[in-house]
Amino acid sequence: MGKLLILAKYIFLIYGSDIHETRRHIHVTHTRRGYKKSCKFWLEPEIQIDENKTGEFSTKELGEIEKLIEEHKEVLLQQLDEFYTGNRVTAIRL
Repeated sequence: MGKLLILAKYIFLIYGSDIHETRRHIHVTHTRRGYKKSCKFWLEPEIQIDENKTGEFSTKELGEIEKLIEEHKEVLLQQLDEFYTGNRVTAIRL
């Protein structure tokens, strides 16, 4: 697992097993009181939630996450490039 970005109350990450998927994407987690929610967003061809992996986030939270992804897409893509080329990725806190 590679943490890519820590932003607001969310952690944006990628799993090593995802390296074989054809479309780039990220997972987003949030933990509160020991309960962890996780969802998946595709980054290409456009930013889009994976409808099968919404992670019990509310519609409002998913909208907030999507907005954060849009605002920081370039940073996320750069971090993913590092991860996919086998380089060590250190989470960026914004």
